[in-house]
Amino acid sequence: MFKNLHELIATMPDEKTCRDYLIKERWNGVITCPYCGNEGAYVIEGGKRFKCRSSACYKKFSVTVGTIFEASNIPLNKWFMACYLVSAHKKGISSYQLAKDIGVAQKTAWFMLHRLRVMMKVTHTTKIKHTAEADETYMSRKYGSDYKGLTPEEVGAIQKNTYSRKAKGAVLGIADRKEGTIRVIAFPENNAENVQPAIKENVEKGANLHTDENRIYKQLESEYHRETVHHSKREWVKRSISAGKVHTNHVEAFWAVMKRGVYGIYHQISYKHLQAYCDEYSYRYNTRDLQDYQRFTIVLENIERRLDYKTLIGKK
Repeated sequence: MFKNLHELIATMPDEKTCRDYLIKERWNGVITCPYCGNEGAYVIEGGKRFKCRSSACYKKFSVTVGTIFEASNIPLNKWFMACYLVSAHKKGISSYQLAKDIGVAQKTAWFMLHRLRVMMKVTHTTKIKHTAEADETYMSRKYGSDYKGLTPEEVGAIQKNTYSRKAKGAVLGIADRKEGTIRVIAFPENNAENVQPAIKENVEKGANLHTDENRIYKQLESEYHRETVHHSKREWVKRSISAGKVHTNHVEAFWAVMKRGVYGIYHQISYKHLQAYCDEYSYRYNTRDLQDYQRFTIVLENIERRLDYKTLIGKK
């Protein structure tokens, strides 16, 4: 087992070793048809591809079919290096730097990064049951295609005013204080219509909800035990008899890391891809106590996802 990038390259230096590793991780060493689920297959093309043994299927496939690596001409060892670098870097890595590190074009590295972010996306199946912290902020930039229904003059007026909230993407962070994890959701704008359903979807009814003094949480007081801190009065932590320490410091700390990462690594991001960047940074935050090779292994567990280029750029 490798424990750093040098050992990863030494352990899997070529296509064959990478494919063998993927077969072991994806199918537990037993070749399984991705089309019909039948176990066992004929080895063809020198081990690069397989043919299903089921008489009802007989389809040819490789270990990358149905994964994020499908239909990619990039060698798997470069994919593995990219996966390790993206998951290990604390504040992310730019497409320009990744292109230099693994030897591909910048546009290719940009596409690879977005496919890797799809692997980092986590679908939460359980709600926060004890204490949740919620806080919102604005980041990213909206472009003309993000203002559907507005005239060109209205779009120009909004984009000119860089301090306008309508010119930026909004994000809501919901932290689980007991588990030490965070969930981040992107919205066109932070308002009660967007925030309240997100809270209800992620936090169990009756749980403690710690927020700032923003009025968009007001209507949630009938379903949650809400406690507030008044940031406008420079109140960051207060004590409550029923809820203990009341604050939103976990979410605020996450915003600090994500904003520094965006500012220092990516410089600016568009609203179209804002949720993808939120998935990347929340994944990194939620796995902060793990070793780099453990993060790499966890990311590879989510390879059975797809993202084609037309979908990414919004033409599909």
